[in-house]
Amino acid sequence: MTASLVRQVVPRPRATTTRVHGTTAPGFASVRHVFERACRAAGPPGAQGAALAVVRDGEPVVDLWHGTADPAARTPWTGDTLQPVLTGSHQILATAVLLLADMGALELDRPVAEYWPEFAARGKGAVTLRDVLTFTARLPGMAADLDQRDIEDPRMMAALLELHSPEDDPRAGGVLHGPWTAGWIVAEVVRRVDGRDLDLFFLEEIAGPLGLDIHFGLVPDQLPQAARISYDEGFRARFPAPGSGVGVDEAELVGRVWNNPSPFPADAGVWSESRRRHAVVPSLGAYASARGLAGLQGVLAADAVRAPGEEPLLLSRRTLDQARSFWVEGLDPLLGGISAYGEGGLQLLDEGLHPAVCSGAFGHQGPGSVAYQAWPAAGAGVAWVCSRLTAGPGAGVLDEVARALRAA
Repeated sequence: MTASLVRQVVPRPRATTTRVHGTTAPGFASVRHVFERACRAAGPPGAQGAALAVVRDGEPVVDLWHGTADPAARTPWTGDTLQPVLTGSHQILATAVLLLADMGALELDRPVAEYWPEFAARGKGAVTLRDVLTFTARLPGMAADLDQRDIEDPRMMAALLELHSPEDDPRAGGVLHGPWTAGWIVAEVVRRVDGRDLDLFFLEEIAGPLGLDIHFGLVPDQLPQAARISYDEGFRARFPAPGSGVGVDEAELVGRVWNNPSPFPADAGVWSESRRRHAVVPSLGAYASARGLAGLQGVLAADAVRAPGEEPLLLSRRTLDQARSFWVEGLDPLLGGISAYGEGGLQLLDEGLHPAVCSGAFGHQGPGSVAYQAWPAAGAGVAWVCSRLTAGPGAGVLDEVARALRAA
């Protein structure tokens, strides 16, 4: 029988089952049940998938997945599936900058122009790296008219940013969710001070040494592992477009920040094109498994409570203490919702229903399909990813994880 005939008669694998796959440690069975309910509520397993991972004291205690990674390719979700992190990429980006600060290669309170002289043009000479990481640089959007292909060239975006002035709009300093510009600034600074592009620096200094499945852009062999995102009903309504009923001035600012171009275009398939998956899109283009995200958060949680002077896994206690020190909090004037950031750009999170576990939490939680958190008090890192973008990812699931950790 020829190889071609073999391919014709061998049954295609089922794309999904309704089962939850993976393992939980003793004491975490309730987490599996809550995860399964959340997956059922998200929709048919043939149309979406999700994963949950928890690391405590360096050991996995929850590793679960369910559903379909790519409905078009009939690819089932596995423990190695890579989710486009989108707006959740910011803390991963900040971690790279904090490592460079730990290495002595840069300082967060120094002007960006000290590392990238051309950036000083048009009134940006005093903008610091801390301003960029905490979204207070008054550079939340781009004036140049961009399309979805433009954003895949970080060096071109850096050159365009050299020509931009800080926003005059008084709300610009409080836009704490700007999707694009911080990433392009950080990527260019990394290249200038280290010599490596962001994707290679992160691979060689963080993901590779720690064994984390987190990447800025994918190589061809990783494409079959990538999830295809979709939108829940009403998700895109959170991001108003010009002409949608807001005032003229606000529409202009919204357009520059959230529609130039939109990070959530009407065709979600943009994020599943091979070209986009290969590209380095610093603020939104990280790809990660739930295991990788939980692993990184577990490392940061451990380093955050390490004795001063003790050898860290990744970041020194001094750097993390500063990075988690409160810097800014506010109600985003374009999207609503209160956000708070530490001095190093780490999003500071509410301790919720379980302060004994979640006190001092940081990470990322916001609109989209990703929530990941470091819980230093519990020595834990937790990550929830889902291919269907929603307004509030995994809140009930994370509450159950915290309850189980407290009981354990």
